[in-house]
Order: sequence, then C-alpha cells, then structure tokens
Amino acid sequence: SADAARSAPKGFGMAAGNMTVASAAEAVLASQKDLGGLSTQTKNDLVRLVMAGFSSTVAQCFVHGVETIKVRMQVEGNGPRPPGYVVKYPNVYQGGLYLYRHEGVAGLYKGISAAAIREMSYSSLRFGLYEPFKRMMGETDPAKTEIWVKVAAGALAGITGSALANPTDVLKVRMQAAEGPSRSVMSHIREVLADGGWSAFYRGVNATIIRAAILNATKLAAYDETKYMLKRNHILEEGMQLHFVASMFAGVMVAATTSPVDLIRTRLMNQPKGEKHYNGMLDCLRKVVKAEGISVLYRGFTPQWMRFGPFTIIQFMVWERMRILYGMKGI
Repeated sequence: SADAARSAPKGFGMAAGNMTVASAAEAVLASQKDLGGLSTQTKNDLVRLVMAGFSSTVAQCFVHGVETIKVRMQVEGNGPRPPGYVVKYPNVYQGGLYLYRHEGVAGLYKGISAAAIREMSYSSLRFGLYEPFKRMMGETDPAKTEIWVKVAAGALAGITGSALANPTDVLKVRMQAAEGPSRSVMSHIREVLADGGWSAFYRGVNATIIRAAILNATKLAAYDETKYMLKRNHILEEGMQLHFVASMFAGVMVAATTSPVDLIRTRLMNQPKGEKHYNGMLDCLRKVVKAEGISVLYRGFTPQWMRFGPFTIIQFMVWERMRILYGMKGI
C-alpha cells in the first residue's frame, strides 16, 4: 500500500541504524578475547574508549554540515566591512544556502576526514575516561555521586583528550574555513607545517583545552545528573526515552556555556599564514569585543546549538545502546 511504501524508508533507516550499532558492539565483543590477561574493570575501561569514539563519529557525520556553517560565520565575524562588501554568512539559513550554492554538498562536509580522526581520538578519551576519573575521586555508588565529582571528572577527561588531539582540531577548522574547491588533508597538513612547523598544530591549544574542560564538564555532568534525578524521582525509567531527555538537556547546556570560547578558539586557529592578529586568548577576546561588540561572542550560537543538540543526543543514545548490547551498565 501507499502507507507501507512511505513508511519503508523510515523503517529501513531505523533497522540499518540498529544493525550498525549492533555490528560495532559485536566487533567490540570479539576484541575482548584479545584482552584476556586484564581485569574486568580494565577491559571495560578500554571498551568504553572504543564505544565513545564510534558513537561520537556517528554523531559527527550527522551534524558536520551545520558545524561548517558555524565556523564560516565565526571567521567572517561582525567587524567593519569594506565598502560594497556583502555578508556571506549572516545567519545559519542564508549562510548554508550560500555555501551550498558555491561549494555544493562537498563544501558542507569539508574537514570530515579530520573530524572523524578527531572523534576517534579526542572523544574516545573525553568520554571513555569520565568514569575512571570519577572512580579516582572516590566514587563508589554512581547514584550517590556528588555533582562536583561529575563536573571535575568531566573537565579532567576533556583536558586530557583535547591536549592530545589539538592537531586534528586545527586541521578540521582550517579545512572547514577554507572557501573554494576542496583540498586533501595532506594539502592542509603541508600548509600548516609551512605556516609555523609542528608548533602550528598547537595553535589555539589553550583555548581548546579550556573549551574542552567546560564542554565536557557541562555535557557529562548535565547528562549524568539529569539521568539520575529523573530516575530518583520516578519520572522516567532506564531506557531510550530517559537517554533522549537527558542528552537533549545536556546539548542545550553545552551550547550555552561553550559559545564564547569556541569563537575565540576558531579565530586563533584560523589566523592567516604569516599574519598574527592575536597574542593568545585574552588578547583575542579583548580585540574581538572591542572591534565587534560583546554580542559577537555568541555569533554562530544557532548553528552551535543545532550542532550540539543533535550531536549530543545521537552520541549518548548510540553510546548507551552499545553498552547495553555489550552487557555493560549505563552511565
């Protein structure tokens, strides 16, 4: 029937998504055989790293286009324009249309290869280390863990991941900000090296670490605390509905807390070759606010939220689903 035909793609998509997550979980289960000499806790910690990287990469594939628009909006800024200059990225809708018309779908997905590498390294650590850090701080019962422990564990995991994965962040931002025909990852790597050697890959690292600490502390603590609050008050039981509500709230909180430092980080990472406009985070903040007003710190907030909202929901729901399939207790 027509109704069946219309519902088929949706059902197929859901089935395909479940198969993908199930296949990944099976692969993780198979890899457990190679970890025979380790304790159960150590095995689970290592498996969580793999699950975190996979779930984050899946989420990134869904939202990468919106993030590219956000980067273009942040780079363009609100500053004085030369006579006759036409703003290309005034908002997420018009900016998206401009990008699509001039660079096509490929333009929206510039930097996806660097983004995938970033998620498999950075996000593996920032998610996978959250629970070990909580244990280090004395957690014994997740249901009774104080909020400051969750915030501190999230921040430490974010700092660890971002410090190691900053080069992939630099590549991703440069690739997304570059207008015109797409270029390979190697082309951008050579450009960064020519611009300042290996140290150029750590341009904006202070901003990245601060952003990661705020982002991860907000995201994981908000999700963790919301989940247990809803369960404790018998509003929702463990399951997909609970995961959806908690992750949606966490996404809103992340967008609100990270937008200003995200803009500063983007400006620092995207300084043109041979031109150093800013001497660190505070100098960048001062100059940007002086030239463009304090509201510029939330320029790109809409695509920021459009990226963080779906990303956080997909990331947590895939992660929780993989844990269930593996036989591991949820966060």
